[in-house]
Amino acid sequence: MAASATGNAPARPAGRARPAGPASRRFRPGRIVLVVVLAAVGLVMLFPALWVFTTAFAPQDEIANGALIPAALSLYNFHALLTQTPAQDPIVRWVINSIGVSAVTAIIVAFIDSMAAFALARLQFRGARFTFYLVTSSLMIPFIAVLLPLYLEFSKVGLLDTYAALILPYTANAFGVFLLFQFFRGIPQEIQDAAIADGASRFRIWRGIFLPLSAPVTVTLGLITFMNVYNDFFWPLVATNSPNMRTITVGIEIVAVGQYTTNYTALMALTVLSVIPMLIAFIFAQRRLVEGISFAGFQG
Repeated sequence: MAASATGNAPARPAGRARPAGPASRRFRPGRIVLVVVLAAVGLVMLFPALWVFTTAFAPQDEIANGALIPAALSLYNFHALLTQTPAQDPIVRWVINSIGVSAVTAIIVAFIDSMAAFALARLQFRGARFTFYLVTSSLMIPFIAVLLPLYLEFSKVGLLDTYAALILPYTANAFGVFLLFQFFRGIPQEIQDAAIADGASRFRIWRGIFLPLSAPVTVTLGLITFMNVYNDFFWPLVATNSPNMRTITVGIEIVAVGQYTTNYTALMALTVLSVIPMLIAFIFAQRRLVEGISFAGFQG
């Protein structure tokens, strides 16, 4: 009664210790080993990129002597490529071709795959499931298996050595349909039912609802397509003949790789030039790329 009259607080029950904070945690030796291993792996992965960069800015004689890091760096290799290259090797035109073909293809793929995924995921028709399995099963077919029929087809219609030959083979792919299909399946059915009740057509539902909602995933698909088309070498080599229709990947082989010798400084300088457009595209689309991967993984 005296304790309650004086207003003293009851004593804290003993036997329960406070949880240790982050500062009191012991630094385990296993963490040190993990950090060292990860740092070593990172250096191994960065070594090829470092070698490409240093070789692109190095004189030819230092590379011939086996110098990994040149004593002096210069822009001579880039200046020689852009000013002293023969007229039959238009490097700037090759870069423009690669950027233009990759960008147009990425836009077309984003729209075609989005419409196909919407139809397979949200429209009710007979054979929808079978069609989806048939489309995704084409992922197991390597491109080399269809190279000859594709070449003969474009040859018969007279589209070889044109921009159409560089764009059309990539304009739809099963990977994009599968990626967007998983996302569209996760959108609540009530949204589509409300749009149908308001009298919206199927195309309007796709354009006004599903396409904006899937913007991060669609941008991710476009960026992946851009990088795949930009890096492709074999089909542009087969489908084009004239110098003005070549892409930068084929141009690297033409300029730097000879029958008996290889100009390593020119090879690495062209490689650095070819990486710049992809690096810029990745920097501007980085946020959308991360969002698209997160959304696609969550919905899948």
